Amino acid sequence: MKKRTLLSSLLVSSTLVFTGMSGTAQADEAEEEEGAKTVWGEILPAETDPDGDGWANTGFDITWMSQESQDRINELAYEKDFGELSQVEFNEKVAAIYQKEQQLQAGENNGQTNFPQQGIDAVDMDATKENMAELALYSPEKLNDAPLKDTPYNYNFVYDGYEFHFSYDGTYWKWSYATSKNFTDDELIYLAHNDPEKLNEKPVKAGAYDFHLYDHENKYVYHFSSDGEKWSWSYKKK
Repeated sequence: MKKRTLLSSLLVSSTLVFTGMSGTAQADEAEEEEGAKTVWGEILPAETDPDGDGWANTGFDITWMSQESQDRINELAYEKDFGELSQVEFNEKVAAIYQKEQQLQAGENNGQTNFPQQGIDAVDMDATKENMAELALYSPEKLNDAPLKDTPYNYNFVYDGYEFHFSYDGTYWKWSYATSKNFTDDELIYLAHNDPEKLNEKPVKAGAYDFHLYDHENKYVYHFSSDGEKWSWSYKKK
């Protein structure tokens, strides 16, 4: 993901404040509960929204979140303060991060969906690892609304500490991500002999790698490699 060097005065250590701005798109729709939205999903009394944009003027705590999410919110604050994001856009993106962290805290399988295609336009984006990861982590509603592109695809990759999966068969699309888990040496040896399909699904580590393993009886040598895009594995008798 895009990294920025933040000015020390912009770093947020514990509490952030978000406020509304007049003249922006209204957050409340007719069907939503009356009141002012918060990034953590609660609706507060309407008087907490003096600007009238649908968002409560109140603070929120991010110290309980993962370091990645804290860094992302700090980056969003930088973009807002320098005019790259409106206040409402900032609130919406932070709310999406809150939702992701709350789901992870609850142990849910965050962000998986499976919907029929009904003439919905595909997401307009380049299907790079960074772009797909950004959507899954910070704009999941876009992935719920439409596939990444009009033609079938199946993407599996590890990026920034997470394992991502995106697929589309021309009718249904699905996506998910989870915290990346590296296999132990013993697990890799076991999978090579007993469940090789799992090794074909995704790389065994993030990024590029090239290493060999040997079984405890020293009968086989195993080779695992990846250039960061494609991966391979094999084993043979010594």
